[in-house]
This record gives sequence, structure tokens and C-alpha cells, in this order.
Amino acid sequence: MKQFVVIPRFKENTNEIMYFEPRIVKIVKGESITWINRDTKVHNLTSGDAISTLQSPFFQTGGMLPGESTTVKIDSNQQSIPYYCTMHPSERGVIGMLPKPEEQMTEEEKTRFLDDINVAISDNANQKILTRLQRQLDPAIIEYLSDPHAPLIQNRVMTIVFWDISNFSKLTEVFKDHPELIAVFLNEYLGVAVPIIHEYGGIIDKFIGDGILAYFGFTEPDDDGSIGASNAILAALKLKNAFQIFKQNWLDIWKTVNNFDINIDIKCGINTGSVLVGLMGSQERDQFTVIGTHVNLASRLEGIAEADQIVISQYTMEKVAQKFNLESIQLREEKIKAFEDIMEYYVVLSQN
Repeated sequence: MKQFVVIPRFKENTNEIMYFEPRIVKIVKGESITWINRDTKVHNLTSGDAISTLQSPFFQTGGMLPGESTTVKIDSNQQSIPYYCTMHPSERGVIGMLPKPEEQMTEEEKTRFLDDINVAISDNANQKILTRLQRQLDPAIIEYLSDPHAPLIQNRVMTIVFWDISNFSKLTEVFKDHPELIAVFLNEYLGVAVPIIHEYGGIIDKFIGDGILAYFGFTEPDDDGSIGASNAILAALKLKNAFQIFKQNWLDIWKTVNNFDINIDIKCGINTGSVLVGLMGSQERDQFTVIGTHVNLASRLEGIAEADQIVISQYTMEKVAQKFNLESIQLREEKIKAFEDIMEYYVVLSQN
């Protein structure tokens, strides 16, 4: 079976050790690996020791331009083959040569195999993971908490937004044997979404699988919530358009791996109202988050949104009705769970 490794979009001008996705690709002797270059730079991968830049004879891909892919058959009796990019030696990976197909191995054999392979990975990888775990809070929240006079919890009128990718569960099932293609896609998607959310003053609360929870109207004076409501919709419109361009390239990549016909779109639910926002948790774990009925309603609206739709509540509509072209949708038989009194919602079509 052919295995895939993705070269993600690495940071520029850094000596930090970075790994391809997956860091360890497991194959049986005689199988092939396809590397897909999703970076903006040319890459040339070779087996060998990245620290000494001493190459070994097992393989070399040759130069791969951005967007290109290269397939190499690996014939080796060596248990692990470290490799790196000759043009960027801090970018590395490991090929683990399985003694037999993984589905034929016992759990004990798999564990022993991975323990042996892990010695080929630098401890810097673990340090990188720890560093990433420290980046759990939005930069705006870190700045806010640095003010000793800032209230740790408060009621605020804000606009809550949930984004989700339609058909994502089906996509993960189709590519269950190639999780690296899903992982890098999600990383790139978040790399598109997060700057747009920040551009309009939004704060990332959390990532929920393929979903994003964000809120608007926290960083600026916005007593009635109208500024946050408008910015949230502007961000949603921009992300909707950006996603259409972004996804097409990935649809082309996925078709080269599996000809399964699948389409994905983002959908969005937006609601404005008074929420509790601040630092909450226990002695063991804290998180800065938003809670309340209006958060729940935004989640419900995302749930009823169809693919490529931006759905807003009446509360948000009242703040932005003159700024956007909206379509009113009447609820008849199916009601919104826990909000059965709501009779209509609105779909954002465009900015006026």
C-alpha cells in the first residue's frame, strides 16, 4: 500500500527542528511513499543524518516545487531510515520499516517497534510539542490578563460565532488510512481562518475538531454589541470566500489519492447577547472562555446551517439589518432545540 507524507508550510528563517507529517511513516519493505509538497519552498529530501548532513544511499527525491509530489519505492532491511531536506536540514522525518504488515502485528510488537524507532527522533520534537501547548490562549487574552486590574470574569454583550466544516466526518472516514492528509489540511485551514478572525477583532476561544468557536466585541468599547456583530459577519463572509479558493487545491490532492467524490464547505452560526466571559476552571486547570444561553444559541444555529451558509439570530439581525443583505427563514415544524420559541432565523447573503 502506498503511504503519504505531507511537507507542511514550515515557518521561515528558523533553526527550530520541524517534522514532516507524519513524523514517522511506517511501511513494509518494497512499498512506496509519496511526498506532497504543501510548502511555498522547493524541497529535496534525502535519507541520512540531518545533524552531520551525511547522506545515505536509500533514497533521494530530487527537487520538489511547491504543489508537486514525488513517489519513491523503499527497499531496505534497516529498521529505521531518518531523512531530511538538503535545502532545509532542520526539516526532518523518519521511515520505520515494519517487519510485516501492521495489521498482522500484535499490540506488543507494535509498541516495541515504536519504542525502537523513537530513538531516531530528537528530544527537540518533544520540546516543540510542549511549546505548542503553551499557545492555548489567544494573544489578545494573554495581553488582557497581563493587566492586574482587569476583571477575571464579567458579563459582556458580545457576538458568538461557531464555524464547522460540512462533510468533514465523511472525509475523515474516507482518508482514515491517511490521517496526515487530514491533519495538514486542518492546520492550513486554521492558518487561513485565524488571521481573518483576528483581522476583525475576533478572539479564538477554542478549536473543536474541525470547528472554531470565536467571539467578537471584547477588545473594543461596544456596549450594545453592534460593532462586534458587524465584525463577526464581515469575518464570516471573508472566510467563506477564502475557503472556496483554499479547498479547491485540496480537493485536487485528495482525488489523486482516492477518487471518492466528496465536497466540503464551511457553515457558520452567529448570535449576539449577554454572556459570561472570563477565567474559569478548577485548581488543576483553567480556561478563558464564554458561557451562557447566547453561546448555546450560536451553536444551535451553526447546527441548522446548511453548507456554505452564514446563519444569524434575530438578536444579531437587529444590530446589523442595514449593513447586510439578509434572507429570513421561517421555522415551521422543526424547532431549535431548547429555543422552541424562536420562529425565524436569517441567512447572510452579502454586504450592502
